[in-house]
Amino acid sequence: MAAQPVVDVHIHYLPPALLSTLLRRRDFPRAERCDGSLVLEFGNGYVERVDARLAEPDGIHESLRRSGVGLALVSINQPGVLFLDPTEAAAVARDANDELLQLVRDSHGAIEGLATLPWQDADAAVDELEYAVSIGLKGAMVCSNIGGAPLDAPSFDPTFEAASARSFPLLLHPTVPANVSTLSEHGLICAAGFLFDTTTAVLRMVFAGTFDRHPSLKILLAHAGSLLPLLAGRIDREHARGALPIMLPGGRQPDDYLRRLYTDTIAGSPKALQLAIDLVGADHVCFGSDYPFNNQAQALDLALSAASGDEEVRAAVCGTNACALFDVKPPA
Repeated sequence: MAAQPVVDVHIHYLPPALLSTLLRRRDFPRAERCDGSLVLEFGNGYVERVDARLAEPDGIHESLRRSGVGLALVSINQPGVLFLDPTEAAAVARDANDELLQLVRDSHGAIEGLATLPWQDADAAVDELEYAVSIGLKGAMVCSNIGGAPLDAPSFDPTFEAASARSFPLLLHPTVPANVSTLSEHGLICAAGFLFDTTTAVLRMVFAGTFDRHPSLKILLAHAGSLLPLLAGRIDREHARGALPIMLPGGRQPDDYLRRLYTDTIAGSPKALQLAIDLVGADHVCFGSDYPFNNQAQALDLALSAASGDEEVRAAVCGTNACALFDVKPPA
């Protein structure tokens, strides 16, 4: 357990409005209850089974107490409302965000919220982002693709611009990859496909000019930078030798954009986490657990091990970076 205040930026919650919608659905994504478990079916063979009690507010608070986490930035499960028709998506997103706000209010300072947005409809997404800001939510989630559409598509620029203008951080979280044909058979969507999709999403945003159009955009990339800490040097080399057809403005290298990102500590090993810290800097890494899909206490042990020799880095990774990024007060 950490001695300094701990902030967890990557915890998931299914508000009743969204859960009830998923329970009614026949198409993917859908949900069902089975023997005390919540079974989430995302399609293409990707299924998650979690103890239903862990997904309830009481389960979240119990995990916070046991692990010593003082503040959680809670986000709504991917893919949120992305596979609903636009009218239903806007209505369910509003209800889910209101329920998330109630979770925040009932927590007495232990939880802040990250909104879900109907990204498939730009006007509705901007409206919901503005509403989320107005009720005090601290950011929002964006998935690695929007129903198969890449994030660098022009239709998503208004939402990115609204987030940038409001200094509203976005958690870039994976969802079922747009191309899953080679990942479905052996259950590789979560283990490998998630990382491919977030990595591809960020690189497309770099080369399509998304970060140039929105230079103040704050992106927290899930899962310790995904594959970018491993690939950053190769991407820079390929760009420098002209193997990539687009030259970046102002003589910039891809690495210049990647270092603007924030990331969490959800890695498979201390060495993998250290690569992420090396890429974006210790001041851009925030503790995350991926609860309830991961054990919060074990995730914190991993984060602490990566910063075991430097108290300043440990304090930054465990809490102060997240407080600065999301503009929240450090937990007592």
